Amino acid sequence: MVSTRERIIEATLTLIAERGLSQVTMIEIARTADVARQTLYNHYPDIPSILTEALTHHNAEAVGHLDQALSIVDTPTDTIRQLIRHIAAMSTHAGHTLESHLALPADLQEHLNGFSDALEQRIRLALTDGIDRGEFRPDLNIETDSVLVRHALDGVSTLVAATPDDAPRIVTDATRTLLAALQRENRP
Repeated sequence: MVSTRERIIEATLTLIAERGLSQVTMIEIARTADVARQTLYNHYPDIPSILTEALTHHNAEAVGHLDQALSIVDTPTDTIRQLIRHIAAMSTHAGHTLESHLALPADLQEHLNGFSDALEQRIRLALTDGIDRGEFRPDLNIETDSVLVRHALDGVSTLVAATPDDAPRIVTDATRTLLAALQRENRP
């Protein structure tokens, strides 16, 4: 059975997706969660506290989905391919970009940084593993290049969210471009 808190969080995430962050109110959350306003206030004193928990919950789910998507790959090259496909699928499905959180107030942005940090950590691991295995160029700078790959994924996310029908082409183009930049020219 779904708890009251879970219904409130799901209602909040639904409203954010449908109306945007600025349009979420306590009245709408209570109505969407099918709880009395007083029940809502018994669990959360205000909108920021609900948004913080909802966004933290959403972030944890997103990291879980990312790890699940990456669990099927065997090579660093496949990891980069899968990251591109996963980010594109997220942006197609959710209709928002990796940078959507930039419009949030600073205190709420920090609750979404976990996904960004997890994504960048997986990129770093793929690049390091790719260099070690001889798949990727030995002159890659993990610090710099992981940020560049992350920003390329931001670009994939933005393009796919804006033109979801073009997602397959965007994924193909991004894969070609990123792997050309990362892979050794004369791999053994």
